[in-house]
Amino acid sequence: MIIEKMKIDDYDEIHQIWSITNGTTLRAIDDSKEGIERFLKRNPNNNFICRIDGNIIGGILCGHDGRKGFIYHTVVNENYRDRGIGKKLVENVIKSLKEENITKIGLLVNSDNISGNNFWESLGFRYFKNLKYRILPLDEFNT
Repeated sequence: MIIEKMKIDDYDEIHQIWSITNGTTLRAIDDSKEGIERFLKRNPNNNFICRIDGNIIGGILCGHDGRKGFIYHTVVNENYRDRGIGKKLVENVIKSLKEENITKIGLLVNSDNISGNNFWESLGFRYFKNLKYRILPLDEFNT
């Protein structure tokens, strides 16, 4: 298992995994190759992939605004789950954020994604019942 920083050259492989993973919500603009390239340029040290035998089998997308990190699209190919790969990816993100003096991390998980919610809870991520997530899409055709 090799964990390395995500590069735009990894896009096709990681996007394929995102596309077939239950619970992953993709947006045409943000998750396009151009959108991910823009994100990686802004956050070059906080995104990772995992390779086994040269193939990408998982990845984590993370960025920060100088105060708080935010995790997007954490996935591991179903054939490679329960081997600690997701945890290793998260550990790399936490380390990279700490190196940039970021002191907290947020993320969203679909409420019906039981395995995803269990995973994050097992890593100590808290659920706040009193918060509501709100969004204002600035591109009317993509929600």
